[in-house]
Amino acid sequence: MDEERREYFIRRASTGCSGCGALDQTIDPISALCSRCKSSLLIHGSPTIPKPKLKQEIEVAEMKVAHACKLERAEQTFNSFMNWFASPSKSDPLKRLCYLHFIKLRSSDGEPLMRFRDSIVQAYALTIFDENGGRFDARKRQFNYCIGRASICPWNKRRFSAIGTDYDYSERRGLQRKPTLMHRAFQEIFIEAGISRLISKIKHKIKEE
Repeated sequence: MDEERREYFIRRASTGCSGCGALDQTIDPISALCSRCKSSLLIHGSPTIPKPKLKQEIEVAEMKVAHACKLERAEQTFNSFMNWFASPSKSDPLKRLCYLHFIKLRSSDGEPLMRFRDSIVQAYALTIFDENGGRFDARKRQFNYCIGRASICPWNKRRFSAIGTDYDYSERRGLQRKPTLMHRAFQEIFIEAGISRLISKIKHKIKEE
């Protein structure tokens, strides 16, 4: 690291936590956050605003999705995409996490830990939360983070791996604590894999009724 860059990070750390403003905590010079705010950023996508629990919103989204459309054809298309996109290789963390959630790990019902319906319902629930005035950290693009996370991860422990499943939990936990990965998922899964388009169609159909 050159001298100018080193001095920049020293100045950055000396200004206090950019999340809570604490001056008496050790500040990470890269993120400019104290340990508590940095941990919150990794888990919630924001150092100050926790991601929503979505319990009621998920129930509403499930009913609306079931009422508005049949998912079979879209599910086949998405599953084909995911079989192509996901990879057991650890060289790409997003593709690796998709492999773990959509292909390798199974819940107690024998189905993948994440299914297309889960992606749709969870992402839709977030849009309901947002439309009802829910708070997101705009500076950290937390809404995009949450949508990306909802597209590829069980939300708020909705689904668990079957008892006795042999896998490296610490690896999966580490992958889920990468905000940049979730922002990639917003673009590469929510947008490009068609989840956003289907949610728009569902909303349009409900509005017409």
